[in-house]
Amino acid sequence: MVSIRKIYHAIASMKTGLSLLIMIGLVSALGSALFPDTFYNTLLFKALLLILLLNMALCTINRWVWFKSAFCRRGINWRGCPRQIGILMLHAGIVLILVGGTVFAYYGQNGQVSIVTGDIVDMSKVLTLKKPFSLYLDSFNIEFNSNGSPSQYYSYVTVLEDNNEILNEAISVNHPLIYREIKVYQQSFGHLVKVMHTNDAGNEIEVLLKESDFLKIPGTKRVVKIYRYFPSFDPAGGMNQTSLKPDNPRIIYSVYENDKFLGVGAAQFGEKVEIDSNIYVLFVGVEPYTILKVKSDPGLPLALTGGLMFMIGASLTLLATPTRRKQNGVTIDDNSSEKYPQMDD
Repeated sequence: MVSIRKIYHAIASMKTGLSLLIMIGLVSALGSALFPDTFYNTLLFKALLLILLLNMALCTINRWVWFKSAFCRRGINWRGCPRQIGILMLHAGIVLILVGGTVFAYYGQNGQVSIVTGDIVDMSKVLTLKKPFSLYLDSFNIEFNSNGSPSQYYSYVTVLEDNNEILNEAISVNHPLIYREIKVYQQSFGHLVKVMHTNDAGNEIEVLLKESDFLKIPGTKRVVKIYRYFPSFDPAGGMNQTSLKPDNPRIIYSVYENDKFLGVGAAQFGEKVEIDSNIYVLFVGVEPYTILKVKSDPGLPLALTGGLMFMIGASLTLLATPTRRKQNGVTIDDNSSEKYPQMDD
């Protein structure tokens, strides 16, 4: 019959911890590739994280018991103390990092919002909040490098509570908005294409379509697919366009009839495109929208504290040189555990 002591040693073993780290690394790589948005909320990942947390907590307890036995009961060896304190802090730091990760896995939240200038998003519909608030997008701007590539994105937002303006903030890459423990990051952006066409009643209307959206043309069996917006279209470059600076904008579209592909074109803004006999659409322009990532991580303070402890502990462990002395012609390492009670691994 397996004893409780053997079970304890098996769970608290350093070999078990290393095996768990390898397993978590492998399944995380596979899960991130197959399920990038949901894997870290799966029961498998949370279970592995809890088991690793238990293993590291027990390892830290073992290290603390050994530390007390080595330096308290037998008198403190000040020469070896910094190194052993470093090892203890390193273990404790890993535990805090894992606790922070576990808290995020169980209680953290992620979301994404797309906002057009002038729109308001109720953040309580994105995350579970104790006190709801909203984001109003004042404007969205892109700064460009000399070659036309984007250098920075800016989302200028206003935080609202009960229709009262709380603060104004510029969200950019690596500079998130932090409000009530919620972080809002600049993730990406897109464009809505403004298309003018005639509806069934014969009236001209304007619609906003995303890239890859379809527009059914009244009075015909044909549909138009908004394939892509190119800010600086180069006919020689085909679909491989690099510049995002709006120097020569074009809308790439395709036309279908009963799922049969009829053709593709590149239209300028203000250009009337004939879709069928005497039936036209007009590409008026584009409306940029920002894509923001919203995150709530209640375990972040623990993880940051653990990371700081880990760095300090690793520094002490590496920089504190083991002290040695001669005893009866034999070199003894004062930091070695051989002169103290054995510590379980």
